Amino acid sequence: MIVEPDTFRLHLQVLREEFTILPLNEWVERKKNNLPLPSKACAITFDDGWLDNFEYAFPILEEASVPATLFAVSDMIGTCELFWPNRIARLLQQPANRLNSIPWLQKFSSNPFISPEVSAQVIYSLKDTPDHQLLQLIESAEQALGITPESSPSLMSWPQLKQLSDNELFDIGSHTSHHFRLGADLDSAVMQREIIESKKQLERELGKPVNLFCYPNGDYCDRTIEEVAKHYEAAVTTQPGINGSSSTDFFTLQRFGVHQDSSFNRRKLLAKLANWP
Repeated sequence: MIVEPDTFRLHLQVLREEFTILPLNEWVERKKNNLPLPSKACAITFDDGWLDNFEYAFPILEEASVPATLFAVSDMIGTCELFWPNRIARLLQQPANRLNSIPWLQKFSSNPFISPEVSAQVIYSLKDTPDHQLLQLIESAEQALGITPESSPSLMSWPQLKQLSDNELFDIGSHTSHHFRLGADLDSAVMQREIIESKKQLERELGKPVNLFCYPNGDYCDRTIEEVAKHYEAAVTTQPGINGSSSTDFFTLQRFGVHQDSSFNRRKLLAKLANWP
């Protein structure tokens, strides 16, 4: 799930030719107030707060004067923590005889080499496991295998996020406190903390309102939407599609996930944005 810098430059070139690029918060404000909008408006968003967004995407966007929104996981900013899929991938790189010592990893220990594709399949198969159970399994396996925490960050620091936020081209939204999936099985108190505390922490650190929200993994339920709507102006999902009708639901906005393999030339990118299968 990457986009190389040169491909991203191509994306911006194509988007500027084919669309009017607006900040997401401006699109939401205009849409809510029935104000004029371009016939083809486009907003650019990033999830999580990865350091490479700051190192590579930020300078390219700034050079092109293109606005974007970044959804940050507040409690992970400024740390060396990894998201659970990355931690699973790291576990799967252990030798087969070591994996065999962990009961829930034994079924993968017969593979002498676990490719990125197999890792992706394993990660996908674990998405039905609640976050708290999954984190307990991962932490126990890491301790048993002597895997130590990362020593260098893969996410932005607070000063880096603040630098983005202070730039008029960028807006920061909330992606929860810990990236817990906000499905129907999540405890209500935990859900409220993830939604509310992330907003408070981001506003405290950045010194400005945070009005947009992003559902981790795209997971939500009626209870989630109800809680998010109390504190934010709009929220985005991972559902592919175009938000254009008069009945737009501002708390289930659709987006297109654009990755290197599906967007490395103009034709592929436009096909993706046309929701071509």
